[in-house]
Amino acid sequence: MRAAVAATKADRAVTRLISPEAQDEVEKSAYRNDLSDAVGTTKPLPQQKSARKPSGPPLVLVSSQRVSNADSAEAYNEGDLAENSQPTPSTDSSGFAEFLELNDAKGLDEMLEAAAAYTIFAKGQESFSRPEIMKRVAMIDPAQPLSREDGLRSFGQLLRQGKFQKLDRGQFTIDHDTRFNPDKRIAGE
Repeated sequence: MRAAVAATKADRAVTRLISPEAQDEVEKSAYRNDLSDAVGTTKPLPQQKSARKPSGPPLVLVSSQRVSNADSAEAYNEGDLAENSQPTPSTDSSGFAEFLELNDAKGLDEMLEAAAAYTIFAKGQESFSRPEIMKRVAMIDPAQPLSREDGLRSFGQLLRQGKFQKLDRGQFTIDHDTRFNPDKRIAGE
């Protein structure tokens, strides 16, 4: 302990002879030495060649979401984009509303099944996703909220009953024997 006190007194005596800037540098140097002793030797960080970090594989759209470049180029060249554009949600929901009315779908289970049938048979898609069907049903009456739990429960029930079949991760199709299949409707129904 006496040695430490003596060393401190000697340091103070020497620091009075050094300028304040030099004193700051001595303190920083002592701090850096103590820090390097505590941390150990560190390797410099590798220099990154690019500012962008490599990401995962590129995202791929399902076939129903793809747009061919030839179709979009023709639409642009003709100057008639409105005619070749995708239907707006309001026109899609009105078409689905007519489909529901025509098929007399009541209740959430039937509405989900009808939405799936509309997607496959009327829209011509090969498959559908659960969120797509849930959104289609929710757009019918925005004033009446669709509970997420009820929707998931009904969708799962339709899946267990075999009315929906799972194709791929997140993609489903509907049984072609559903009562909402326009090809299965009997004349006069």
